[in-house]
Amino acid sequence: MAVNLSATRPLIGITAVPRDIQTGYGPDRGDTAVKGMTSAVERAGGVPLLLPITEPGLAEAQLAALDGLVLSGGQDIDLPGSTNDERWIDPPRDLHEFALWRAARQVGLPILGICRGLQLANIMSGGTLIQMVDGHDAGARHASELHSVRVEPSSKLAAILGSDCVNVNTVHHQALDVLGDGIVATAWSGDGLAEAAEIDRGGWFVGVQWHPELMAGVPAGDALFEELVLRARGVT
Repeated sequence: MAVNLSATRPLIGITAVPRDIQTGYGPDRGDTAVKGMTSAVERAGGVPLLLPITEPGLAEAQLAALDGLVLSGGQDIDLPGSTNDERWIDPPRDLHEFALWRAARQVGLPILGICRGLQLANIMSGGTLIQMVDGHDAGARHASELHSVRVEPSSKLAAILGSDCVNVNTVHHQALDVLGDGIVATAWSGDGLAEAAEIDRGGWFVGVQWHPELMAGVPAGDALFEELVLRARGVT
């Protein structure tokens, strides 16, 4: 008898990144995930499910069948008084992910926040962001222009990575400023910026400023997805 392996693998939702795309019928707008993201979840033992941007009232229903959630990177969050480039914000995405965050936290769904996802968690907890950070966006050179981050030895992150110092990619221009309620910084770059944070109560949340989906085969990449999948399976 064939075994349905997918039945034993937790379902991991991935928030979509809206992008302009080219189709056979011309330009359009698509809700996307990079292959590195879906592959990372698969390697970790999960089943990746892309969550398209919907009106916020559907967020709870989208999460109903999921075992874990990845808050992806991508656009800047459109904050009051910010000077964000209008080409790099997507207010419907913000509202959708705010609703996903509230619903996921309410039911204790394990969450991995990546770049924007970490920033969103801080904002939703009452924190603030530094709007522009120089020297932290290597763009297409992200694979070669790594930098070292110091990890708090007693943190969940250190236990996941198996180290208190790791090299990570540099693909962001915003960063955490004032930490929100319950947000605890757990890793820092050499210039003192918070590169990771955790929440000290409630459901499992770890967020990192780097992009682990672009770091296949190294602890600062795969180990984060592996831990999310373990948490999604109820292993603590």
